[in-house]
Amino acid sequence: MTPSKWFRAPRARSSSPIPPVGAALLLALSPLGALAEPAVPAGAPDAVAVDGPIVLPAPKSFEAAVKLVEDAVGVKGGTIDSDAAPIAFAEGRAFAVDPRVAERLLTGSHSTFRKAGVFLFRYERSFGLEGEKDMVGLLATGDQRAVIRRMGTAGPKRGVTNAQVVSWLSALEREEAFELFEIGPDYVAGKFLRAPKHPEAIARRAAKIAPDLVAGHTNPIAGLTDLIGKHRTLYLIWD
Repeated sequence: MTPSKWFRAPRARSSSPIPPVGAALLLALSPLGALAEPAVPAGAPDAVAVDGPIVLPAPKSFEAAVKLVEDAVGVKGGTIDSDAAPIAFAEGRAFAVDPRVAERLLTGSHSTFRKAGVFLFRYERSFGLEGEKDMVGLLATGDQRAVIRRMGTAGPKRGVTNAQVVSWLSALEREEAFELFEIGPDYVAGKFLRAPKHPEAIARRAAKIAPDLVAGHTNPIAGLTDLIGKHRTLYLIWD
């Protein structure tokens, strides 16, 4: 049994049905597959000239970050649709972009923006549905835990609160450093900075707080352990 049979897609806000998607798809995506970024930033006007990472310079302010992304992807920033409290326009922006553009942007500019105090992330996937876009967000913070709070990430059907998600990830981060590239209302996805020392223990903890991740399978821990240990992928999701 392959890992791709064990994982579910994040919730979509579209009325279109979302087909099941596996961890193999997540692993194929650049932001989850690599942390390295080109050393020399490209200017925004040239950033989409080739089908590689969209590497933007470090923004000097949140508004500068918004302008850089708008120029790079050709889309004006809108309001982030959060499951928590409304996010002010001065603190957050949303961009509806093609999935490949989202991947290139996160791969090339996530770390640079975060170091500058602006969090660039994906919070909704289209999964290739015709006419649908991925949603990429910008928040005026470099703290990924603050982003989780602002997006209201939780699993209410499982009784998992936003505070519990933040606490669980904070405890994990003290043991194993990781970077989150995706923070949605019902999922998070990212990459461990190094291979975790105890991947099976993390897999069991992940399955406990996010049972929808492995629902319907009798022995998914081995595959989840491989995903965490071999591929260094961190992924939690709730229905």
